[in-house]
Amino acid sequence: MLETTEYQETLDSFYNYLFGVIKLHRDTIPKLKDELMLIQSNSIDELNDNLNHQQLFLYQIKTFDQDVTAYMEKLGVSGENISEVIKQLPEKEQKRFEELLAEFKETAKEMQFYKDKCKTLLQTKLHTVNKSIAQFKAKQDKMTYGEDGKEEGSVKLPSAFEKSV
Repeated sequence: MLETTEYQETLDSFYNYLFGVIKLHRDTIPKLKDELMLIQSNSIDELNDNLNHQQLFLYQIKTFDQDVTAYMEKLGVSGENISEVIKQLPEKEQKRFEELLAEFKETAKEMQFYKDKCKTLLQTKLHTVNKSIAQFKAKQDKMTYGEDGKEEGSVKLPSAFEKSV
């Protein structure tokens, strides 16, 4: 185990790192709310910009697992998840890390709520678009035939004169 001051500095650094990651997650929630609004309003260009900002978030947290593993090694702890790691920290430190973890769980839950709403709305809009495309294709596929019974080509007929066979 590390010397007491070095151990405490590493522990504080780990706490600050986790706090920063939670802040990044919290800062993403307004972008997810904006995404939902942009999907509802069909603002494609603004939605694209919003998604680019969200990709920045993913880039910022891409080394999370490696960073946590490095802190775990420095602190001399192991575990499959942060909860297991917290249980191995000194008792006087566990409470502040557990509070941080509870805050993260709440933030992650809110993020998932907005992600699910966006996904559902996108699926609904996609279904509507696919339905419109199918109806458009059905109207385009009207063939005309000459007196000899051969196809002459497709013509868009007014719907009053359409007859499906």
